[in-house]
Amino acid sequence: MKAIKIYSLLAILILLASCSKNNDDANNFANAISQQGCPNVVGPTAVYWDYAHGIPAPFSRVPLITNPQGRFNHQAVFTNISVSVPQGYTATQILEQNFTYGMDLRRRNNNQTEVLWRYYPITTFSANLTVDQIRALVINQLMVTEFGFNGTPTVECAPPNQALDFGGVRRVFSSRSITFQNTRAIIWIAVTNAGLNTSSVTISVSAAPINEYNTIVMDVFFPLSFELLIRDKDSLSDRDRDGTPDIDDPEPDNPNVR
Repeated sequence: MKAIKIYSLLAILILLASCSKNNDDANNFANAISQQGCPNVVGPTAVYWDYAHGIPAPFSRVPLITNPQGRFNHQAVFTNISVSVPQGYTATQILEQNFTYGMDLRRRNNNQTEVLWRYYPITTFSANLTVDQIRALVINQLMVTEFGFNGTPTVECAPPNQALDFGGVRRVFSSRSITFQNTRAIIWIAVTNAGLNTSSVTISVSAAPINEYNTIVMDVFFPLSFELLIRDKDSLSDRDRDGTPDIDDPEPDNPNVR
């Protein structure tokens, strides 16, 4: 999320210390509350919300997609997007040259989006738009286009925007946790003025049914986010496609041994 670069070293150290194809931390997170200050989310959702704000998630093992159906590799390799695709999900590459690079991952039922994980490390907006306006556009597109909802969401968490200056370049981070219909979504964006009357924007969306959200956080959203931290994607590959990552597979080229 926002702090991918900040704590990528921590995540890699955890990865080296302990890896497992199964996620056994759900019980440890069951009663978690947000350290970031969002009392309206609890359990794994609270840990995930904090993770979006640079607070490392206290996993005992690196979370991995269990029995993935395949792997998605973005054509633009500089995006560093190479992730496992869970069973029942469809990955869509987003590539609009010089405008937007990223991916959408959806679980759908009867042509209706049920779960959406969206990650656009690079997209552009007019520099005339404020971070609040861009965030509103992102949320509106999510609700209307993906879920067919035209009403007003309930805002669970709305922390103040955070701004950092890097050598005269200003980066503003904004986030929301919202619910609408039977869906919860955690959205964050980071806006950097890129010059030439444009802003460079990073977008992350994690939306799923409220009653499944904690489970999907543990089984899908966290594993995907952690995979984004890992430079050596081969460490999470599954060459023989037997459902066991090569790092855990005693014979990674033999599908009969897992």
